[in-house]
Amino acid sequence: MNSTRMRAALAVPAAALAALGLCAATNVAGAADHGSHGSERLVVRGDATVADAPCPGGVCLEIKDGSFRGTPVGTGAYEGAMKLKVADGFPNGEGGVCAPIRGEIVLGSGSPDRLVLAVAGDSCQDGAGPVTAASFTGLARFRVKHGSGAYAGASGAGLASFSEDAADHDRMTMIGRIWL
Repeated sequence: MNSTRMRAALAVPAAALAALGLCAATNVAGAADHGSHGSERLVVRGDATVADAPCPGGVCLEIKDGSFRGTPVGTGAYEGAMKLKVADGFPNGEGGVCAPIRGEIVLGSGSPDRLVLAVAGDSCQDGAGPVTAASFTGLARFRVKHGSGAYAGASGAGLASFSEDAADHDRMTMIGRIWL
C-alpha cells in the first residue's frame, strides 16, 4: 500500500487519495451450502508483506510472503490480491482518507489443502499526514468462496481486521465459522 506506485496514485485529488489500506468487508451471503460435519469456529492470524501489482483502471495490491496460524486450519502460507476503489474514497474523520477494497485471500497457497476467501470492505489511514508515511487499519467481512483438499466443499464467513504499518508489513486477524 505504501509503495512508490501507490503513493503516486494517492498524490492525485482527494477522491483518489482514498486508495489506502488493506482491508475488506464482504456481503456475507450466507454459508447455506454447509458440509456434513457441521460448523467450527475459524480463527486465523497472519503476517504478510503488501506490494503494488499491475492493475488496469485502479490501484491493486498483492499480498505476498504471508504465513498464517489458526484453528482448525493449522499453519501455512497465504497470498492474496486486492483492488482499491480510489474513486469511491472518503475522509477518515482525522484529516486522512479511507477507501473501499475488494479481493481474495488464499490460505494454504502452495498446498493441496486451500481455502479461497472473498474479502471486501474499507481501509483507512490512521490519522492524517502524508499517505506515503502512514499506517492503515481495515475492518472487513469475508466468506469462503471454495476450498480444495481437506477443505473441498467448505463454506463459511466471518470478520477480519488488517493492520498495515508504514513499511508495508500487514497483520491479519480473521474470526468466523467454517462448515466442512
